[in-house]
Amino acid sequence: MLLNSLNQGRGKGNPLVSILFLTLLLFQPAAVVSYPVTILYGRSWPISIVVDAKRGFAYVDGTSGIYPPTGFSFGIVNVTSHEVVKVLPLDEIPGVMALDQEGGNVYIAGNASIQVFNEGNQSMGRTIVVGHPIRSIEYDGSISKNVFVTAGNNVYALDPHSGKIVGNATVGNGANGMALDSTGKLFVAEYPDSEIFVFKAEGLSMIGTVRLPTCCAAQMAIDPRTHLLFATTGTRYVEVVDTQDYTLVNSLQVGSSDLNSTNVVAVDNETGRVYVSSSPGGSIAELDGSGKGSVSKFRADGQVAGMAVDSSTHELFATNYHQVTVFDISRTRILLVGLALGAVAAAVIAVAAVLIMRVRRRRRPVEGR
Repeated sequence: MLLNSLNQGRGKGNPLVSILFLTLLLFQPAAVVSYPVTILYGRSWPISIVVDAKRGFAYVDGTSGIYPPTGFSFGIVNVTSHEVVKVLPLDEIPGVMALDQEGGNVYIAGNASIQVFNEGNQSMGRTIVVGHPIRSIEYDGSISKNVFVTAGNNVYALDPHSGKIVGNATVGNGANGMALDSTGKLFVAEYPDSEIFVFKAEGLSMIGTVRLPTCCAAQMAIDPRTHLLFATTGTRYVEVVDTQDYTLVNSLQVGSSDLNSTNVVAVDNETGRVYVSSSPGGSIAELDGSGKGSVSKFRADGQVAGMAVDSSTHELFATNYHQVTVFDISRTRILLVGLALGAVAAAVIAVAAVLIMRVRRRRRPVEGR
């Protein structure tokens, strides 16, 4: 019946048909994702994860779920379907990873070397030998175009093409996590003494230090909009540092007990929200990017080892025992959907009004007839 009415009205310019068609478009059912999403990653321990929002993939590395580990893997996850589409073997125990989004390379830190995954041909390429146990890794896509690793008491700058060490600097009694800002400054956490060293990424010359009030400086992330650095510690606190004048802005309490320890940190560059995992358990805190306090908390099924944000979809990927958990962290998604539906509805009403006015003009009697 409906199809016949549409066909009959098509040739006559029936305004009711147009209105009905637009209304049907407005209320088309949309695909609904039930959050949190669980992506199973076999009988393994996923460790680190990075997200390439431009190409639509997340990359995760892990070890087998038994001890001692019998195998190491690198998984490719489609961020739209939330499925593991490919798994490749790794040569060493995997650790943290860094993404060169422009060049399409993922740098996977092993025990004393780096394996390079090329996104173009979806395969492993060269191996960069560092020769020292790697604690953290970063890629500078803005200034130096180097790969940085911390190992022992040093931070090393590596040429990603030749694999050669092109610079190094000493960092107190134990270099740990790193973070790069857009102006070419490299922040390196010194764990035992709870201090942050600041270097120029080009040349690794030291330009400042920041002493933290709590033990101990671990992992770090920078909000590029506010220029604030968030550092996890061996305590329940997250330290907030101004990257422009190297001053301590705030100490945020994340854990509820002295037994809690903040571990992994990630930033949504679009919304400015900061996400911090703490142990024991799978607790994740969402912090205000202004560094003033906590917004909300949620929980993964197990201890979180790595986190990464897809800023294009506002999804948080967290690795935990045997799986990757995906959380919807968008605070504006409902509002945006409502605005979009409202815009379509307004368009329908506007078209309807125009069509009705045209019909009335056609039906208006001509004077003198």
